[in-house]
Amino acid sequence: MTHSSAVLLLVENAATRRAGLAAVLVENGLSVETVTSAEDALDSLDHSLPAILLTDQILPGMNGCQMTRYLRLNRATRPLPVILLTNGNDPDLVREALLAGVDACVPRETDVAYLLARIGVCLRGYRASHALLRERFRRPTVAIVTGQDGLLKHLPHKKGDKGRSGTFPVVELLKTDGLEALLPPSTTLATPDLWLGGVDCVIVDLTTSSFDALALCQMLDRTRRTQLSGAETPACLLGFGGEETGDLAYAIEAFKAGVDDLVPSDVTPENLILHVRVLLRRKAILDENLRSAAERAARDEAMEGARAKTVLADALEQANDELASANRKLIDAQTKLVQSAKMASLGELVAGIAHEFNNPLAFVIAHEDTVARALERAVAELEAGNVEIAGAVLAKGRDRLAATSLGLGRMRDLVSSLRRFSRLDQGTFEDIDMPDAINTVLALLGPKLTDRIRVELDFQGPAVLNCQAALVHQVVMNVISNAADALHALPSDDPRVPCIRIGTQCVEGREDQPDMWVATICDNGPGIPPLMRERVFEPFFTTKPVGEGTGLGLATAYGIVKAHHGSIEVSDSSVGGTCFTIAIPMTQPGTSVGMIPSVPEGEIR
Repeated sequence: MTHSSAVLLLVENAATRRAGLAAVLVENGLSVETVTSAEDALDSLDHSLPAILLTDQILPGMNGCQMTRYLRLNRATRPLPVILLTNGNDPDLVREALLAGVDACVPRETDVAYLLARIGVCLRGYRASHALLRERFRRPTVAIVTGQDGLLKHLPHKKGDKGRSGTFPVVELLKTDGLEALLPPSTTLATPDLWLGGVDCVIVDLTTSSFDALALCQMLDRTRRTQLSGAETPACLLGFGGEETGDLAYAIEAFKAGVDDLVPSDVTPENLILHVRVLLRRKAILDENLRSAAERAARDEAMEGARAKTVLADALEQANDELASANRKLIDAQTKLVQSAKMASLGELVAGIAHEFNNPLAFVIAHEDTVARALERAVAELEAGNVEIAGAVLAKGRDRLAATSLGLGRMRDLVSSLRRFSRLDQGTFEDIDMPDAINTVLALLGPKLTDRIRVELDFQGPAVLNCQAALVHQVVMNVISNAADALHALPSDDPRVPCIRIGTQCVEGREDQPDMWVATICDNGPGIPPLMRERVFEPFFTTKPVGEGTGLGLATAYGIVKAHHGSIEVSDSSVGGTCFTIAIPMTQPGTSVGMIPSVPEGEIR
């Protein structure tokens, strides 16, 4: 056998027990549990379900066929394979067993190998998890409602006769057929909600005069309709003693009162049990239909939920696409904004550079004719023999050439600064020598700064910063340029000396905050009113006259600093004007790049 994990429940009588069938099955690899009656078997099914049930037909009390009928009424035990052990091969018994729901009949005297083969057939497709069903087997419960003078109390014996255990015969009749019997106390008949919930069928004795039987049926009918949930069908009502007179009017009244079936008072015990079975079978079918409908509804709800999630996912994807599109448009707008600021700065820069080039260039061009004329005169004097005069003329030409060299050197230095500045116009993070980059910006802004504005440098922070070149190109340059514009706006009779102070330092972070590279650019100009400081970083906001500012420089600077996870703030300067403070983390989030410290340096320009 290959079903060592399958549990077989053996319901054996004395003959099977003497034959030692259980030991033989264990020797062949089966796990066997044994009971000695159908009632004990049904009790064990309340706790766990075996993989297969092997039972004798002849048992004390309920026989094998009767037990199988109730197994087929319950959803949990309906698929349980049942093999019936019979005495001989009686065709009528086989027919009864198959009608009851038995899967196979095997004579007890048959070879064990044949029995094992039949067990193997029934176990085909078995999975151990099948025994772990959510539903449990429960024997149907029948309640008996009768009075002292009711005929149901004495069925099937004579009046006053009691069963072996002191109960009424009808109770033992029901138990023999595998049913649980319940006798509600007479004191609870007026409150059926206390006991009706766990009952599958109620037999109401219509022959008693102890209470109004039809009124009780109406009360039970109302209770069963309102008390129970939609997960199961209500209990069945069987009227006893309603048809023996052939009074159809009374039967109609009973049916209107809620009775589901009627039997006469002279009904045989076998027929009474058959009527109960029919009602229980109908209730089991309706229960299963309700469960199936609930399962279908749950599946439909799950499918609807899945469809809703799909729709939500599609909507979310569409929203993400729209957000991505909006983000791209925002990035494009930001790029155009930065480009506009760059073009504004470039226009101002080009104007200054053109002025810076024009001065030495005009000087060189003007001295070209002077030097050429000096050379011609020197040649003429030499030919005339006037050596001293020729020497004087050549000395004057040499002086002019020296002055020209100074102008050309100035142009060369400006071109060198432009070349260094052009390398700063990049958006990637790289190591930048900040003092050199700031000096390059100052060289390019030379025409705007002029000799009138004093620039003080105090580089105490790390020399190399891992950042975007735009930090110098856009931020530092815009702030210095704005400071120069503010200083140019001072009245000519203002006694103060225009000054811009540029300093860097390293500020240690607190707790889990990184160390910061901090640059301050302060001037002693007219300053910015407090009410305007909150708006200086807004796009298109400017304090300059119309046509002199775009309002994009500081807005672009703010965006660049935020891209570095830093901050830029404006405050009053200690020398009376405005001070911009730029703070950048020395290590960008997600990187291990830091700053390279250098020896502090100072310079006054």
